[in-house]
Amino acid sequence: MKNVIIYLIASFALFACQDEYEVEKPGIPGKATLKISVNIPEYRIATRAASFENNLSDVWLLTFDMNGLFIGRVHATDLDSQETNGVGNGSFKAEVSEETRIVHVVANYDNWSSFDDKAFAEKDEKELMPALYGSKMVFWGRSEVSSLTSPLSVTLFRNQAKVTVQNETDNFTVTGYALANIVSTGTVAPFIPNMEPNPFAIQDDITTLPLETLSRTDQSDTDCNLEDKYMFENPNYYENQSFLIIKGRLKDGSELYYKIQFLDNNKRPYTIVRNFQYKVIIKSFSEDAKGSNSFEDAKKAEVSNNIYADIFKDSPSISDSDNNRLTVSNLNFLYTQGGTLNVTAHYTENEVPNDKEISVSIQEDRGNIISGLSYDGNGNITARIARVYAGQNEATISVKAGKLSRTITVTSSTLYSFSPAAFTPELYTGKDQDITLSFRIPDGIPNYLYPLKCEITTQYLYPTDPNKDLQINFINGVYKYVYWAESPGAKTLNFKTSLDNSNETVTIENDYFKTAEINLVSRQFENVSVNNNNMIVYGKGNTATLRFTIPGYADYPPEYPLTVFVATTKLTTSQAGWTAVNGGYSYTYNQVPTGEQTVAFTSTQDDSGEQVTVSAPGFSNATINVENLVNKNTSTSGEIRVIINGRTYTIPNYTISSSDRSILDSFRANNASNYNISVKSGCKLSDTVSLTTSSYTGTFTVRELLSGQRLNLQ
Repeated sequence: MKNVIIYLIASFALFACQDEYEVEKPGIPGKATLKISVNIPEYRIATRAASFENNLSDVWLLTFDMNGLFIGRVHATDLDSQETNGVGNGSFKAEVSEETRIVHVVANYDNWSSFDDKAFAEKDEKELMPALYGSKMVFWGRSEVSSLTSPLSVTLFRNQAKVTVQNETDNFTVTGYALANIVSTGTVAPFIPNMEPNPFAIQDDITTLPLETLSRTDQSDTDCNLEDKYMFENPNYYENQSFLIIKGRLKDGSELYYKIQFLDNNKRPYTIVRNFQYKVIIKSFSEDAKGSNSFEDAKKAEVSNNIYADIFKDSPSISDSDNNRLTVSNLNFLYTQGGTLNVTAHYTENEVPNDKEISVSIQEDRGNIISGLSYDGNGNITARIARVYAGQNEATISVKAGKLSRTITVTSSTLYSFSPAAFTPELYTGKDQDITLSFRIPDGIPNYLYPLKCEITTQYLYPTDPNKDLQINFINGVYKYVYWAESPGAKTLNFKTSLDNSNETVTIENDYFKTAEINLVSRQFENVSVNNNNMIVYGKGNTATLRFTIPGYADYPPEYPLTVFVATTKLTTSQAGWTAVNGGYSYTYNQVPTGEQTVAFTSTQDDSGEQVTVSAPGFSNATINVENLVNKNTSTSGEIRVIINGRTYTIPNYTISSSDRSILDSFRANNASNYNISVKSGCKLSDTVSLTTSSYTGTFTVRELLSGQRLNLQ
């Protein structure tokens, strides 16, 4: 039997809000324009950049009269939706009939083309709503309208369940997961026929399925990533179960695929219910666990583990069979600087708001981090949270109404640390070298922060297997690689250097952490220069003294004897110990040299500008650009021509204007259209000057002028 122990949580996430909006006076006889606020229940898992699960894009109202009979369908206008701390909210307007007493809000539905408004006229909501289904995540909510002069607030629920995976092992790395044998369609609204007085309710182990035969589908290997997954409701019978494929590797092992079933503590399949969260927490992973080589093979394989699971109703909302519901907007808060707690709570008795029944109290606060706790009777809870200067403290607040209660957990902590954060090796030696970045997520991090976003900023490193597909964000002109930590403990990421000299400070950031700064340092020659300024006087036989220092690096000393190579094609030396080799000169140091090293070179050409590289085994190449300086007025001559429409013309006795007289004075071409000029002292061979006659011009370097080449103006 394979011993992969999985801890599975299903948590039901609900959220309500009673924001009051004024009802506008009807603009059309028999119509009323309503302003409606909506809130989307919280799935309390950090939302990734690529997955905004609370977004509303298309909202409709299905309106019914006091008897629950269908009046009509109305498209919402002035839609405004956003997300704050994992909770979605929004507002819109709708022009509804004055007979409206019940509304069903439906957002993001993908099957309106088959909806026949005339055919559904006068149909009971209990017949119409269960008939709506589709293949897309839909947001749905129902509210009774006591009068058109009363504000309307609707809570929206998702028609899919959410699946997340969290890894708490030290010997197994999760690299992705995906779902298989899941239902491909789902109903818009939940419906329990025998529940009174409101059958549109979500209950554990009760599914609302499309009237048609359920069809199944699988995700694929391309979906096998660390993004949150979703699936429609499913009775999940024993003989036809949905399951999870996890991709990952045991320590020092190859990447394999493992099949996991959704089982409870009694090894019975979970009923997959909308708006529940099924959270898989891997607690341990046996070294003997058998995996499959491919996603497709894993689908056909036997399950890879024994699963031990419990269901916790740790949700922002709790309800009972009498249709009473207590909802708290958020149950977990983390403060690293202290501040003010603001949270909303609402209580309804059989769909009737009754927030005055709510009471709040401090349940436990050993660190005395909460002060000034208050509730205003209208759904708003506030408190002051003290800053913690060492370690962290935790407190809990009890929110009660009738027989229902929820607990808010508040953590106050100093900023967490990624330490120890380091590169291996600590010194690199060149381009495309493998570099491992390691850091640690401390054990004391609150569980609800996972997956934890770690932003890595680097200019000169790029990720490689097994993490070559790290998410990339572009923020304020800077690229950041994003790693999602699923659990505490040591983390390692693989990179390569992109340049010979990739020295930089790499950072790891998270809002709840001190920014880690790790220096990326190459073992390279220091203080490399020619003549201190990388300038050689123009002309053959001029001196060029090369200087460099060989660093010691006490923790990582270079190995001796050490042969240093200087790559040059335009310099020569006769200094003792330096031997001419292909492409330059070499010297072998038998022991650690002291201080600055110098090599006396001379130029072999007038133009001795080039790249000079100093290298040695175990060192990053140090390359400098050597330039030439003209130290006296230097004469040169050649031809000057004008090119017009591809044809070349002479310009005898034409005056040529110089754009920079510190380099070259204006001059006149002779009868043969040739030039005789003098380049002035003090300029570099890379300096440029523009020459112009009539409307024709050309730009040339001093190097080109001194070469005596033809100067073409166009």
